[in-house]
Amino acid sequence: MADGKNPKTTIADVARVAGVSVTTVSRVLNGEKYVREDKKKAVERAVAKLDYQPNLYARSLAGDRSYLIGLLFDDPRGDYLSGMQRGAMHRCREEGYHIVVELFDRTTTLDQIEQFLSKLRPSGVLLTPPVCDNKVILAALARKKVPTVRISPSEDFPGMASVKIDDYHAAYQMTEHLISLGHKDIGFIIGDIEHADARARLRAFRDAMKAAGLAVNEDWIAQGSYQFASGRDAAKQILRGHTRPTAIFSSNDDMAAAVIVVADEMGLEVPGGLSVAGFDDIPLASAVSPSLTTIRQPVEAMAETAVGRLMAMLKGGDSDVDTPILMPVEFIKRASTGTCK
Repeated sequence: MADGKNPKTTIADVARVAGVSVTTVSRVLNGEKYVREDKKKAVERAVAKLDYQPNLYARSLAGDRSYLIGLLFDDPRGDYLSGMQRGAMHRCREEGYHIVVELFDRTTTLDQIEQFLSKLRPSGVLLTPPVCDNKVILAALARKKVPTVRISPSEDFPGMASVKIDDYHAAYQMTEHLISLGHKDIGFIIGDIEHADARARLRAFRDAMKAAGLAVNEDWIAQGSYQFASGRDAAKQILRGHTRPTAIFSSNDDMAAAVIVVADEMGLEVPGGLSVAGFDDIPLASAVSPSLTTIRQPVEAMAETAVGRLMAMLKGGDSDVDTPILMPVEFIKRASTGTCK
């Protein structure tokens, strides 16, 4: 079977030239740690001499890995998830792995996740929110001992690594920004409540308001789903009363952009008549007019870091999987927020 750049070169040829077993060649190519240095160098010289580059199928046959990384989503839409996919694919390409994107929603059964694992035999799995908190999926992965990295989970799960941001601190900072501009009457649009980050951002908003001695008007708290259309509905609900907030903090940029559209339809100037803040800093945040004040979440970097952590686990180099990696965020001040008039 031809399995390299040179169609006549096989992993067996590499083993013969290096003077080692096929298993040793596979272990070197897989980046495994416990290979004698002299054998590792011999394999590397043979690979260079033969111009050998194993393909995905050949590598999976030579070892016990599929070289497929499962990226599990609940709803693969929007810029947040697109950024997650870009970051994961970029790092996987560097590592010689392929990404397989699978949709698992909150109705996923044990049978469905076990079929996925048995058919694709992923070398590892990345779980995005809210899949990262799905107890059925977590239990199945733990039972099958599949290396797993969870992105932005709500709580720790023994034996599974995670990468996250401090959603609470970031949302608290944004609320403080609006308060510092003189806003006392502030509305809030909640994200999909199934997501841990949505709950953390709402809690931070309430706590920051309380710390400033400001009351939260429950009529100005509306439920969204992180989608633009839900932001429109939420904005209309908040702004329809005789009294209106002077600022609205939305749990993500898609919904914040919808607030700006609704404000324009109602003849409210942003930020003169209504300040609007978002979260994530997706491309839309700087494209909408006025541009959004927001929190920049390093979505692609989080995905790349998650893949990097998964690679370390596969190579036996991550001995502290229970300690989350906390990624930094950045406050971005743009034109959509201004002083309260």
